[in-house]
Amino acid sequence: MGTDSRVYTWEEERSTSTASGRRNDAGSFEAGTSVERLWREAERSRERSWQRSSAGLLARLRCRAFLAARSLPILPGRKVLELGAGSGDWTEHLAAALAGQNPVTAVVFNEDLARKAQSRNLPNTTFIRAKDFQRACPEEDFDYIVGIEGLTGGLCQATLEMAYRCLKPWGQLIFFAENPSNPLILLRKAFASLGQSNRRRGSEQDTLQEKWKQAAVDRGFGGIEVNPCEVICPPKSSAGQAVGLILERTPVVRWFSRVVTFRAIKPAACQKDAVPQVNLATHRQLFGTVSVVVPCHNEEANISRLVKTILGMYGDYIREIVIVDDNSTDKTAQVAEDVASVEPRVKLVRRTPPGGVGRALRDGYAAASGRYILTIDCDFVTIASEFKGLFDAVAEGYDGAIGSRFSSESALVRYPFFKILCNRGYHLMLNLLLGKQVRDISNNLKLYRADILKNLDIEEDHFAANVETGLKPLLLNYRIREVPTSWINRTAEMGDSSFKLLSVGPDYLGVLLRTTWRSWRGQYRASD
Repeated sequence: MGTDSRVYTWEEERSTSTASGRRNDAGSFEAGTSVERLWREAERSRERSWQRSSAGLLARLRCRAFLAARSLPILPGRKVLELGAGSGDWTEHLAAALAGQNPVTAVVFNEDLARKAQSRNLPNTTFIRAKDFQRACPEEDFDYIVGIEGLTGGLCQATLEMAYRCLKPWGQLIFFAENPSNPLILLRKAFASLGQSNRRRGSEQDTLQEKWKQAAVDRGFGGIEVNPCEVICPPKSSAGQAVGLILERTPVVRWFSRVVTFRAIKPAACQKDAVPQVNLATHRQLFGTVSVVVPCHNEEANISRLVKTILGMYGDYIREIVIVDDNSTDKTAQVAEDVASVEPRVKLVRRTPPGGVGRALRDGYAAASGRYILTIDCDFVTIASEFKGLFDAVAEGYDGAIGSRFSSESALVRYPFFKILCNRGYHLMLNLLLGKQVRDISNNLKLYRADILKNLDIEEDHFAANVETGLKPLLLNYRIREVPTSWINRTAEMGDSSFKLLSVGPDYLGVLLRTTWRSWRGQYRASD
């Protein structure tokens, strides 16, 4: 990552857009303006830095591309704007992560770099010079804005102004920036700034992330987050990836990440306006064949949105959505009944005590009538676009597919440190004891042939049932594919999760030991 060796202060950043006696409220990049010159410098500085980087740069750029594509998440067909694309090194990885499904407009600030970028001929990607940006890109034209840099070196305020102007309501942005709180970076910049009159610069860098957030709030953005990434170069192995993910979430160690991600959302004028959906149902052989089973405990805030999202994206596939109310104490059942009164494909199953996820799954599977069962949790609504990979796998002939959160193409947003530590340790034991090579089978995101789940012996009554539905079909030699998916933690308005790691941990361990013992004794036989 490269910013100029000069250390910019917040005062300079705030004053940049008032250069030449006027504020650049439109976020324009007119030739000759201070903002345009700073972008050219930032682009060139980054290009020089990347030219000096080792082979690990390619892995870092690829990781950032998938992190942007999945954590937003970028839906097929939606328009993407990249700022400061330079020669297009990262743009190429971004286009690959999007698989050519999104029109990408990449703004370049240097003429020679623009010519080099255009020679790449990337699919569904248009490189545009900054001087042509205002004319070619009308207001509220983009669904997503992405970039590497754009917040430092005096650019923050002008970049946020421009992003707000160009984003549609509910549009999102993500920028990658050098971590201003990394002690090693601070030390390097302290040496670079020796002899300068401003002795406060080191302390200003400590709070730069908070000032980014405040600038975004002042401009009207919401959902603002700054998260560390790349404590180490993204490794290729599963074990190396686990180490990297754990370090990114380890207190103190996470300060040493080389990069942070800055995310924000442009709210709609009317908060009730829904984000338009994209039809992702493309396999005609799956039309009308899928039962969605959703175990719910106190999920009144999420049911309506989940049903609308599932039907909006995959409506042609859906035979029914089975909402299993597992002894909720809120209005989960009432909300489900209200939704079912206007959507006949919604079916409510009311459970009586005792409760438990395993019991809810068994009842939901028994009530399902489709040829396939998609089993999900209510809070998976935030990653619904990634269900497409599960449907693609089944359409290719697999017996089932599991959403794997721990692949090189996944994104984990606000994943708790202790939870990831236990998850990775658990799967390490599982692979060693059973001789498997699986990344993530304990997630309740699975699409199977219905007969597999209906005939499966689910012994656990609580969360550990999710391990059984992932592990036992593999031991029975069904053809199951792990599909890269992401994990985005609940927001406050979604309510609290009932998953408590310390209370369910012994059950998970019991499933692993019991299943391992039975496997060693040859009790699992191959499926027909």
